[in-house]
Amino acid sequence: MKIELRAIQKSFGSLEALKPFSLTIPSGTFVSLLGPSGCGKTTLLRIIAGLEEADSGTIKMNDQIIYSNEKNIHLPPQKRGIGMVFQDFALWPHMTVFENVAYSLKATGKKKGLREKVDQALENVQLGDYRERYPHQLSGGQQQRVAIARAIANDPAVILMDEPLSALDATLRDEMRILLQSLVKRLNMTAIYVTHDQNEAMSMSDYVVVMNAGTLLQEGTPEDIYRYPQTKEVAAFIGKGTIWDGHLQTQGDETYLKVEADLCFPLTNNTAKIIHNEPCTIVVRPEHVRLSQLMFNGAQTGVIESVSFLGERYEVTFRVGQKEKRLFAYSYERFTPGQQIYFTILADSIHFIQPLGGITNETA
Repeated sequence: MKIELRAIQKSFGSLEALKPFSLTIPSGTFVSLLGPSGCGKTTLLRIIAGLEEADSGTIKMNDQIIYSNEKNIHLPPQKRGIGMVFQDFALWPHMTVFENVAYSLKATGKKKGLREKVDQALENVQLGDYRERYPHQLSGGQQQRVAIARAIANDPAVILMDEPLSALDATLRDEMRILLQSLVKRLNMTAIYVTHDQNEAMSMSDYVVVMNAGTLLQEGTPEDIYRYPQTKEVAAFIGKGTIWDGHLQTQGDETYLKVEADLCFPLTNNTAKIIHNEPCTIVVRPEHVRLSQLMFNGAQTGVIESVSFLGERYEVTFRVGQKEKRLFAYSYERFTPGQQIYFTILADSIHFIQPLGGITNETA
């Protein structure tokens, strides 16, 4: 089910929750709406579901208009072919697992083959043996599976999920991520997933939509969002990284990035037209910084600030230059806070954010 949003706008009194917002979601894709609390992502999800009405704009599903303020079209939620999974599970405590899942079918008048549909939905979430239990007899992860089974029992073309894993512990979240991904693909649904957790968004999604203050900052594959953020805001919100303002310097045929008077890095593969002393903003990801306890050609020095063990590697924070700017790196070698180290940044991995200086090349 392809979903098209055109100029969707929503205000609550003087608060503009969504500024004119346009987005196309291809059929069969898993799309995450990612952003901080209050950015408008849940409001947008509820508008798509029909639980909230936009002030203006148009929503289409496979070229059928389901909402248009101008044409006075507002298809009710039960007729949109949408399943919804909420953050708080929203299960009826006095109903069994079977009855909770069956409720969505009864509410939409789809009683034919009800038992078979409920049984299939429960099998899809691996709860076939839990039909007669009540919600209080289930773990948090099992309750969320019931909520998912209820959402897919109607065989919806679209499933909407509002931070469905936030109430679960880390291990359960990992298990549920895998389940949700496999279900969406196996059942060929279009999924829209609201989260403020970048790890969830990046690991689960075909596409990520980064939002803030009711606006769309950037959309793309997880890889593109991570590697080529278009704004400081996106770069800071997605993944670890160092964001520096600096100036491009030229000396003969060589180009350098000058961050501070004593902090300068050579650049390679530069295809942009360089103006001497042109301002720019760069993003350096930790995996593109090389550390060593021994001096090597072209290295600069820094002082270790902190070291965190992540299991497969260490996350290292260190200070560089007279103004002690912070830089992040990964290492398979253990360092000690206060220790002097030598480092270099892989020049062809530095990403330039476009707005400052007009730099449009992805690597410099």
